[in-house]
Amino acid sequence: MTDLQTDVLVVGQGPVGQIVSLYLAQRGHRVLAVERHAAPYSLPRAVHYDPDVNRILAGLGLDAARQSEFSQPATSYDWLSAGRELLLTFPAPLDGDQGWPDSTMFSQPELEAALRIEQERVPGLEVRWGSELIGFAQDPDGVTAEIAGPGGERSTVRAGFLVGCDGANSDVAGLAGFEVTDLGFSSDWLVFDLTMPPREWIPENGQICDPARPTSVVSGGPGRRRFEFMIMPGEDASTMATPENAWRLVEPWGVSQNEAELERLAVYTFRARWATRWTEGRVSIAGDAAHQMPPFFGRGMVSGVRDAMNLSWKLDHVLRGVAPLALLDTYGSERIGHVQHAIGMSVELGRMICETDPVKVAARDSHFLTVGPYPQDAMPPMPPELLGPGFFRGVPGVDPVAGRIGVQGRLRGFDGAETSADRLSWGGFIAFLDGRRVSADEAQRIRAAKPATIDCPVIEVLPVDEPPRNRHSGADLDGRYLGVFDVTGAIALVYRPDLHGFGSASTVDDAVTLLASLDPATLLELT
Repeated sequence: MTDLQTDVLVVGQGPVGQIVSLYLAQRGHRVLAVERHAAPYSLPRAVHYDPDVNRILAGLGLDAARQSEFSQPATSYDWLSAGRELLLTFPAPLDGDQGWPDSTMFSQPELEAALRIEQERVPGLEVRWGSELIGFAQDPDGVTAEIAGPGGERSTVRAGFLVGCDGANSDVAGLAGFEVTDLGFSSDWLVFDLTMPPREWIPENGQICDPARPTSVVSGGPGRRRFEFMIMPGEDASTMATPENAWRLVEPWGVSQNEAELERLAVYTFRARWATRWTEGRVSIAGDAAHQMPPFFGRGMVSGVRDAMNLSWKLDHVLRGVAPLALLDTYGSERIGHVQHAIGMSVELGRMICETDPVKVAARDSHFLTVGPYPQDAMPPMPPELLGPGFFRGVPGVDPVAGRIGVQGRLRGFDGAETSADRLSWGGFIAFLDGRRVSADEAQRIRAAKPATIDCPVIEVLPVDEPPRNRHSGADLDGRYLGVFDVTGAIALVYRPDLHGFGSASTVDDAVTLLASLDPATLLELT
């Protein structure tokens, strides 16, 4: 007997599970979310996110003012030597090319609390705390899951889809039999989170590349500070993880119990691994259930949020009947490539930061002090972050926008009102045409090629000194879209609901084909 029927069952209510639940419920789907913990976890974990996460949170209801309650921009990420000489600096503009700070530090418990407020506003979304997935079976039409409630009572849930966002020890991944690739990179660190009054820090956010004890010093959001100390060979983790020892380690930073309060003290093992499959039929995993990575590239929770958006928009299209079930197969093929890049970068940066051999440390420091401190002068070019093969008209790495996170800027419309492009397209596709090279009649021909089932505004972008020519046009107030047109030579750009590029076109005929290809069934046949 089935006790409840729902469109999607989400297991886990960290940020990744919250975003999947909230996005789908806001799109009108019935969602049941279960979390094994009886109450929200109140202590810090992740502390950093990228601007595409700002954009996603804003789309879900957390605008800039709301985000400022639990986050603050980071203006740089610096590496210092043991003698506190600047080795490398990674500047982070406050107004980056996505219209948000390039780097943000935040408090995860406060972010989750803000997302819960949004969840409570949405009909069709039920969250059950203290409830655990016991088992499931799937068939061609759905998933039947057994849930144990807070008192051990059992219930049966019938769902169209099951999404496991239940962390590194994922029940969903284990029950589904998803195998893991492990790079064998493992390092134990003491994580010490403090609440304390604001003060100046050098570095504001960064790494102390000291072979005696590599150390991370970063913001944990407003009024918070995090220290991470590498546990050295021969040291006992249990001895290290005492409040007395932690306070001793932060003494050189001028921090004491007189001004700071311990919020969390834990030993954390950094790992580098990912599941080899992320979807099987109607069952998927996301976030730490699908991958874990060291923190040195700052992509841990960021990758989980990107998983959530990639999977959620595809589930939405499948549930609405505008895309075939096969669209979900592109979730893993796209995200695994992205995550492998993030893990690879994390491991390589970690190896440099955590080096303890005196000869290698001296060579590293000499190199950076000679040719640094900017990465473009001191390090090999970083490979671009690209999604793997999947739902694109262009080929990632060949097409200039396919598989890459897109820019975002402000547009002034025909009525004189100014808005961000994300507000015009949240949850759907969006297309931009170069109004300098595409006439209004040509734009209408391109617009007419869009499948009727797909949400995709087509915006004719004009220079700021030209008035918009119709209700479909807008002046590019920040010059970001016109800049992409100039660099790529394209006249048309299409971006997906997860903010990544779908493809570009350099002629009107190609632009017509590009828009027509938004029909998932048609494109999946082509690919």
